[in-house]
This record gives sequence, structure tokens and C-alpha cells, in this order.
Amino acid sequence: MNSIKSIGYKPVYKLTEKSEVKTQSEQTTTTKTDTFTRSEPEQNITYEPPKKLSAEQIDSLKRQVEESMQNLVKQMLGKQYQIAKTADGKVNFGSLAKDLGIGTTPEAAAEAISENGNWGVDAVATRLIDMAVSLSGGDMSKIGMLREAVQKGFAAVGNLEDLPAVCQQTYHEVMKRFDYLEQNGSMEGYVK
Repeated sequence: MNSIKSIGYKPVYKLTEKSEVKTQSEQTTTTKTDTFTRSEPEQNITYEPPKKLSAEQIDSLKRQVEESMQNLVKQMLGKQYQIAKTADGKVNFGSLAKDLGIGTTPEAAAEAISENGNWGVDAVATRLIDMAVSLSGGDMSKIGMLREAVQKGFAAVGNLEDLPAVCQQTYHEVMKRFDYLEQNGSMEGYVK
């Protein structure tokens, strides 16, 4: 343990008042005096390094990271799925479309999931991989766990073969990026 010892005393200043009462013909005067009082020395401060996490706490944190990734995939893929259904003219999801900043027409939905759209393969895959890298904290040993979480998230939305083509393409692109990330340690230099 490391100790930090106090260096000295902490001064305390007090303002005291003296009053003198004089006869009626004389005026009342008040004299103010500053005084110095020495305080007690400060106590030693002890630093203790943080305690290590237990195996149970570490497992709990890993589960939380995995669940976060699964939930993100479910939400993003679910939205991409709904947009694709709207683009096919099978569903109109009005209020969600407005929340996502896209129109409610099949044409607007098709634009959103297009190559340059906010819900296209590249955009969704980039967001998912960015989140995986962020959740990993740069620890490449966690990438396998996060890949598994993404796979579970896709499975939670539905059977991959039954999902719209844009969702299937997104899955394959995300897995391709995980491969690249595992081989290179970062996404720097990745070309779709």
C-alpha cells in the first residue's frame, strides 16, 4: 500500500469582534481583530489499487457485451427487413419509415436499401462492425464471441434463406468483414 502523508497544518482564520461601551457622551466603538488558529494535522491518506474482477463478474460482462451485440443486430436487421418488405410493396410501415427518415413509398424504401442508401448492405455492415470493434475494446480475442453474437442476432430475425436478399447480402458482408478483422487486427485498408 502506498501512503501519502500530510505536509503540514491547515490554517484556520477567525474574525472576532470586541465591543466597548462608553458613556452617552462618548460614541460606541467596535474593534475587529483577526486571529489565527492552528488546526490539527491532516490524517494519512491510503491508496488501495482496485481489486481484480472475479471470474463470475468477467463472465457477466462478457454476456452483457454479447447481448448488446445481438440486440443491435436484431434491431438493425429488423429495420432493414421491414424496409425491404416496403420496397417489395408488401408492407407499408408508415411511422417507422418517418422515424428512419425515409419515405413510405416502395421507391423511397428501395432507395434506402440501395447500394448508397442508409440501410443498404454497406451502411448496415459498417455500423455492425464498428459496434463490434467498439465493444471489443481493441481486444481481438473477443471478435469470435462478437461474430457469434451477430450470427445469433441474424437468427433471431429469421431463417437467413427466408430473409430479403439485402439482409442475406448484409450477413455475408458482415462475416467477410469479421474475417478481415481477425486476419488484420483492424478494418484499416478493407475494400468491399
